[in-house]
Amino acid sequence: MKVELIIPIDVLRGKLRRDGYYFRMYKGKQLVQRCPNRSGHKKTEAEAANQRHFAATWGKRYKKFKD
Repeated sequence: MKVELIIPIDVLRGKLRRDGYYFRMYKGKQLVQRCPNRSGHKKTEAEAANQRHFAATWGKRYKKFKD
C-alpha cells in the first residue's frame, strides 16, 4: 500500500512497532507492507540442503568471530 508521510518525515525504513507492518522505499515511493509470518513454515529438502551447504562453506570461515 502506498503511504504519504507528513512533511518533517521524508523516508521511513523498517518496523516502527511490533504490529506486523514495515516501511520501505520502492522505485521512489514509500510503501507499507505486512511482515511475512513464517512461524508454520516447514523447510523443503532443497532449502535444508542449501542451508547445510551455506553453513559448510561459510561457517568455517567466520568461526573465529563467533566467540
